[in-house]
Amino acid sequence: MSKQQTSLCSVLLLCGLLALVECRHPFDFFDESFEDFEHCLQINNITHAEYEAFESFGNKENLLKDKVEAKFKCNIDCQLQKQPIKWLNQHGRMDLKLMNATTEAAESITNCMKDALNEQCSYSFKLVMCAYLANHPVVDYEYNEESLFELPVDDYEYQTEESHETVNNANTILNVLQINIPN
Repeated sequence: MSKQQTSLCSVLLLCGLLALVECRHPFDFFDESFEDFEHCLQINNITHAEYEAFESFGNKENLLKDKVEAKFKCNIDCQLQKQPIKWLNQHGRMDLKLMNATTEAAESITNCMKDALNEQCSYSFKLVMCAYLANHPVVDYEYNEESLFELPVDDYEYQTEESHETVNNANTILNVLQINIPN
């Protein structure tokens, strides 16, 4: 394979990975049953249309800035409690062991949760946002493997300084591949 063909293959592979990156969403963690999902909507008086607007990529900035109505936070708490892999202990507080958080993700999540409110709905919503910002792996429930998605670039402004290491690692990979991506 020529150097040009190798470079082209590298660029195509990178473009495919970047396309996957843009698809990541804070609620990718959820995998409760349809019945549980419906139950959570019903008890929080949320229609399907309201939930679709709430979880849309267009609303992601509001999610990350915590500009969310209480009923949606309570819906997230309900969904979180229905997950096959539990994140909350019997007292409704995060359990990093149950979450199977990596050391790096656990540190980031713990730091992010320092200002979490004690109110259960707000607490659970904050935990989901912190896990997303920490790049906590998304479990592929069908295959039980971790996802390789990373945060979209525009979401890094919501992270702490420690989490910028991921961007630095990606830049190192691009440099090794000698791929120049304009800003």
